[in-house]
Amino acid sequence: MNKIDFQCIIIGAGPAGARAAYELSKTQKDILIIDYRNKLGDKLCTGIIGKNCADEFGLDKDLIYHEANSADIYSPDNNHYSLHSKDSKAMIIDRVKYIKRLTNLAKNNGVKIYKNSRVQSISINNNKVQLSYKSLNKIYNVTSKTIIIASGLENKLLTDIKLNTLDKKHILNGSQIIIKNHLNIKNTKVFLGSKYGLQGFGWTVPINQNKLLIGVLTKGKSKEITKSFMKNLLDQYQIKKTDTKEIKSWGIPIKPIEKTYAERTLVIGDAAGLVKPLTGGGIYYSQLSGKIAAEIISKALSENSFNEDTLSEYEIKWKNKIDSEIKRGNKMREILFNFSDQKLSQLLNFSLTNKLILKILLSKEISFDNHFKSFEKFIYNKNIIKIYSNSKSKLIKSIIPSLKKHILN
Repeated sequence: MNKIDFQCIIIGAGPAGARAAYELSKTQKDILIIDYRNKLGDKLCTGIIGKNCADEFGLDKDLIYHEANSADIYSPDNNHYSLHSKDSKAMIIDRVKYIKRLTNLAKNNGVKIYKNSRVQSISINNNKVQLSYKSLNKIYNVTSKTIIIASGLENKLLTDIKLNTLDKKHILNGSQIIIKNHLNIKNTKVFLGSKYGLQGFGWTVPINQNKLLIGVLTKGKSKEITKSFMKNLLDQYQIKKTDTKEIKSWGIPIKPIEKTYAERTLVIGDAAGLVKPLTGGGIYYSQLSGKIAAEIISKALSENSFNEDTLSEYEIKWKNKIDSEIKRGNKMREILFNFSDQKLSQLLNFSLTNKLILKILLSKEISFDNHFKSFEKFIYNKNIIKIYSNSKSKLIKSIIPSLKKHILN
């Protein structure tokens, strides 16, 4: 048998790939990460992670820009609601440094990293995986016993191994720009309504005292919407125009691919479509899938068994963890983001001005990382049911039964 270069090659060094590499390096040697970037982890992202994610995977304090225990919600009719929690629900982190630290931990365990290298093709035969990658305009080949695909929306690699790619219908468009924080915005703001595109919303997220993220996530043309959104904000605060050429866009999948494993292969993170559907956040699910993938690949290498039956355990495990969250989250997205502006404004005004509802929404039971479980606790709360059912509004009175019917069934 020809010499095999590596035990596992991980394509992509985002949160999913970096986590998989680090976890796998604890039990295995001869691991390689290939990433097309020179600056690992440098991707458009708000850098918001929930407390569950930080607790589960660890987070050094120096990587946190600030903890978030408050947010402002703006309804389609421009009413403004401030939410304040005693405890932090999420953190704004330096994503690039976070990934760098994780890959350095993997590197310290012997993992090799090829930067500025883009995988061109994958082929699998009975005893190895062969990858072709391009670096500095030259093509190289490398072999491995297994691969983990963590390369985001690069669908071509999935077709090489005969896996279905991400469905374009289930990919949202995100656009974001970083500007100087002239606006003196101190907490995250979320803007809802049809002006942000089909099933869209806008945000401003202060990174620190000097920098501010402005962005939009939508099924529409997010870049144009972001330009308009930013212009309105700057006009409102009488700030001179910022160059809109700096707006960057990216795609976010909100439904998993049909199958996330193949012979000698696992697909994780955004590449597998493992993202929180309501917000488009991917850091938590990426790390979760990366850790599970490392466990399954390590077991496969120890047993020298790389067939689909062996590797299918990966999909079983991630589905046990988050499949219900993703499926129900998509149902929640379809319902909540398809309300008319008038109905959404009415629902927000009723919900976010009621002290008891706010108290429950901001309680420790409601998690930033587990949207559906939090939603389920909310709509089954006896006090919540009573408040909504006693409303004189037909819309408000029917909202809980309607959500139960369409989401929980």
